[in-house]
Amino acid sequence: MPANSARFAYAARAVPHRLAHVAVLAAAAMMAACAGSGTSAMQGIIDSWKNIPVEEAKRQWGPPQAVQALPAGTAYVWTDSVPAARPPGSGPRDAGMERTPVPGHCQRKLVASPDGIVTGGEWRGDACCITALAGRCAALKYRGRG
Repeated sequence: MPANSARFAYAARAVPHRLAHVAVLAAAAMMAACAGSGTSAMQGIIDSWKNIPVEEAKRQWGPPQAVQALPAGTAYVWTDSVPAARPPGSGPRDAGMERTPVPGHCQRKLVASPDGIVTGGEWRGDACCITALAGRCAALKYRGRG
């Protein structure tokens, strides 16, 4: 009978271990899905500015943090820093044990031709929009289009 109880104890320990693996795989799949939708949301935001005067982007987004001269025009760069979110119960809160959260970043770049019309752009970062439906991300899309 001791062999059966040992087997039962092993099986009882294995179930939570398997559930943890399933949870990790599910979280990874969800993050990959969000990354994919973030790509399309940010690209949609950038694309909404094509053929629009860059002065409109400056009015809507505020002044750019950097301006770069390019052979085909000028690049205007905006950079956002997003505070790291921390869900309740996400780790130790004792003095000296808590890790400093690292903020996320998102850099948006619009490229304008010499006549000031946006011809394209790009973005990069770990805290860019995953949807352009509401809030800060909705405010990035060109508002003149329906």
